[in-house]
Amino acid sequence: MAFGENQLKLLEGKLPEKHVKTRVQRGMTLSYIEGWHAIAEANRIFGFDGWDREMIAAECVWQDGRGATKLCAYTARIRIRVRAGGHIIQRDGSGVGQGSGATMGEAHESALKEAETDATKRALTTFGNLFGLALYDREQAGVRRTPRPREHSALVTDQSEPWVLLGSRGEIIGQHETAESFCTGLKRAIDQAALPRALKSMLYYNEPTIQRLRLARPELKTGKGVHYADILERYAQRAKQRLGQPRAKGPAQELIPPEPVDKSVLLLGAPKRIRDPEHLKFINTQPCLVCGRAPVHAHHLRFAQPRSMGNKVSDEWSVPLCFTHHRALHTVGNEEAWWAEKGIDAKAEALRLWRGGHGIPEPTVVEQSTDESSEATGELAGKADVGIAHASAVAVQPDRSRQSPRHPETHSVIVPDNGDRNEAASDTTAAAE
Repeated sequence: MAFGENQLKLLEGKLPEKHVKTRVQRGMTLSYIEGWHAIAEANRIFGFDGWDREMIAAECVWQDGRGATKLCAYTARIRIRVRAGGHIIQRDGSGVGQGSGATMGEAHESALKEAETDATKRALTTFGNLFGLALYDREQAGVRRTPRPREHSALVTDQSEPWVLLGSRGEIIGQHETAESFCTGLKRAIDQAALPRALKSMLYYNEPTIQRLRLARPELKTGKGVHYADILERYAQRAKQRLGQPRAKGPAQELIPPEPVDKSVLLLGAPKRIRDPEHLKFINTQPCLVCGRAPVHAHHLRFAQPRSMGNKVSDEWSVPLCFTHHRALHTVGNEEAWWAEKGIDAKAEALRLWRGGHGIPEPTVVEQSTDESSEATGELAGKADVGIAHASAVAVQPDRSRQSPRHPETHSVIVPDNGDRNEAASDTTAAAE
């Protein structure tokens, strides 16, 4: 035989008792292993690609479709091939299955699967105890029994025996000289149990010791007359209920969003792109800049700020345009040339609407005082008598210290109006003449 050492060691082992199931049939208690466990053991020992299964024959031996519940029975024959080194080990097994269902199809499917599983288990049984061979022995000597705690009846009168505390797997986790310390240790172990099944298993193994506590130390009671064993059982019951309840989710931690970075103040700054829905609504109430018609669309001047992928220019650079002119503007390629052709300073109009929509006053230039104007007029008149021809080009310079400061909320340079300056120059020329 070409099985490896590890495979031989596993095949020679015993079947764990936890995998043995029982059922009562015709007054007899039968032991068996489940089909999924047999297949899982074959994969674990032989390898997923180390064995295969073939159904040699399957036959429906009986069926009854007259009643509301359809019935049938199948027999099946399975062949197992295991690859061991350069050899192929072949084993066959037979099985029977019965099925029922609302339709004949369901009945046949159930019966065929049961027969196939039964035949597979019988074929694998020939490989040893792990596949159920140990269950054919009346004594079941090939079954590895789970260690159980000692019966309390032998310990009731023996006060010299220590109080042994067992864990969820039957292992010894503590030995106590007194019953009081055992109760303390068991209470601590109940508090440390994290899963309901672990707590249930630990109580199962410690149940004989708790019974010993009740019989050997009947005087161990509280001031209200409650025995320590009853207190431990109640405490364990409350712990089961606590572990069985779904854990309440704590309140979600509120994340404080980071403050946005003002990129305009960086060393390599970027222009602000203000989003103001109220201002766009205000733009929609204005007439078209080109034809004066309504309704209009809020058009963003694309040349007012540097382009950015997926971002429009700031809402302060928006102007009203009717549908016709809005469509025409988007059709042309050069937007600045289109506005120049219409004779409209779109950026100036956008700033005017921004100030109007936000109640920002227009910046004004402080006019020159009367005394300064009269002095300038006399000076120019004297120069005209002397024959200075360029006096007509002298303009009155305004007092820049009294000008209104530039408004901080806009990003455009305010160009002062030169109309007053030209009128003052004309008046001085007429006075000189």
